Amino acid sequence: LLTLMCDILVPAAMERVIDAKVAENLKCRVIAEGANGPTTPEADRVLEKRSDEIFMLPDILCNSGGVVV
Repeated sequence: LLTLMCDILVPAAMERVIDAKVAENLKCRVIAEGANGPTTPEADRVLEKRSDEIFMLPDILCNSGGVVV
């Protein structure tokens, strides 16, 4: 489901749902991390290499509601 073609992917429910294998196969233009830490460290490295293809909005920007409360 995460690797289906889309414009914006918002992993918003669980931590670590995007691992390196999923990150290599993503077909989105933007990832908006709604969950706390939805990517593994290995996935972060893959996504850093794909930064010209996929724009990342990190969880610290997209998911600050819990911090404010």
